Amino acid sequence: MSIERADFHPTPLHLRVGSEEIEIATLNGAINLIRSLRHDRLGRFAEMLLTQMESAKTPNQQADAWVAFQTWAAACGLHPDGAHFRKAA
Repeated sequence: MSIERADFHPTPLHLRVGSEEIEIATLNGAINLIRSLRHDRLGRFAEMLLTQMESAKTPNQQADAWVAFQTWAAACGLHPDGAHFRKAA
């Protein structure tokens, strides 16, 4: 299920999952990534994040969810160069 997110346009992230480098350019893309990792060690730590991202309706909620996703990705060591981390506060 895809949610309309017309007012929110995040800066794409380049992540390394295993040996694969992928670009996540939308909140829906981030949701799909976390869902695909649901049975992986990384996905088990993202249940609340997934709930936040799926329920984000307003642009502000979507921006907060994106920052939370960036923070999770950085904490999991998914940024290939470490340069994409943006502090939430």
